[in-house]
Amino acid sequence: MITKNILLALSLFATVAFAQTDTTPSPTPETTFESGGRVETKMFIPEDLMKGSLHTVGEQAENDGLVNTYFLYSGDNAFAVSTGIALRTRIREIYAIDKLQSMSKTDEFGKAMANAGKQKLDSVAGIVRDPLGTIKRVPQGASRFFGRIGESLKGGQSEGEGNALQSITGVDKAKVALSAKLGVSPYSTNQELQELLTNTARAMAGGGFLIAGATAIVGGPVLTVLNVNQNLQQTLVNSTPSDLRIINRKKLFALGVTRENADEFLMHPWYSPWHETIITDALATIGRDPTQFLEQACRALTEQDANYFQRLAQILARYHKTTAPLKSIRIESGRVCAIDSGGKLVIPLSCDYAIWSEPAAGRVEDFSKLLQDRSEIKGLALWVDGKVSDRATLELKSRKIDLATGVLDGK
Repeated sequence: MITKNILLALSLFATVAFAQTDTTPSPTPETTFESGGRVETKMFIPEDLMKGSLHTVGEQAENDGLVNTYFLYSGDNAFAVSTGIALRTRIREIYAIDKLQSMSKTDEFGKAMANAGKQKLDSVAGIVRDPLGTIKRVPQGASRFFGRIGESLKGGQSEGEGNALQSITGVDKAKVALSAKLGVSPYSTNQELQELLTNTARAMAGGGFLIAGATAIVGGPVLTVLNVNQNLQQTLVNSTPSDLRIINRKKLFALGVTRENADEFLMHPWYSPWHETIITDALATIGRDPTQFLEQACRALTEQDANYFQRLAQILARYHKTTAPLKSIRIESGRVCAIDSGGKLVIPLSCDYAIWSEPAAGRVEDFSKLLQDRSEIKGLALWVDGKVSDRATLELKSRKIDLATGVLDGK
């Protein structure tokens, strides 16, 4: 009897042991959301920008679900730069600074500065620095404005702008022309670049210094990269900040913007005269009251925020010209949108790489609910200037949301 019981116990033990050691894989639940992390830089940055005589870009970038942070190396310096647009800007600035430093060491430059009434050029240390920082403690651009909204910030002239004396003496115009040749913005927030541009412009305007062979070395002309047409390029290059603000104010008034709203936008510290002009031109192309857009844009807290709203305006203008006329620009679920002539809600998004993250799914749910609850909305279209993951593309398609990516490429 005891032996029988022992055999039974051993049999049960063997059965349990077999069940516990069974190596047959059990089905795993499908991952609900994609996570940010390392991505290959070459997916987003052209090969000719990955490496040059003065710089190298890291082979991997860090994605937060919308924005990539790239790693830029120059000499002994390393920089973390968020968004591909900012990376291109910083690369061009590295080469512009090197070119301007070389010019400042010539005899001709010294004589021109003496003629301009400045005997000694202020010393500039280091290479490229971003005085505002490239990584902030709070999200910027797409990561913030396609989610929550920050506080508004008011001020006077934009960062990187010259003073009244520079405008009177012709330094401003010389600085704009020089910057265009070098492939950088005359209103860059890079303090080292600003000082070199200003001093060289003084030598040009007041000392007769002539620039030979000063052209963009890498990254292409800045105005081409900014996706602006030939007429707008000429306006940007041939106008002072004051000229541009007069032009922009007239266009905004014609669109129905109040003086108060126009002034808040045109005097915002994070929008350079180029930002303002490109945005205003895009809004004028659409020809609808942009008040709600401007109110949202005036909540910008950083240069990256300003770039973000510039791209949103350009995306909407591109849709208006190539797909269907826009009837109105509005804010829906806290984000800039527009309604086209067929009743479709157009959602512009400027980002490097959008993945199917939990926040992204929540935003899509918000817009899908609008489609269900609002009879005047006949469909949804998401227009993106960057890339979208395969998973996110499938999720959008399953919800019958039209998706277009790279909408400003080559424009």
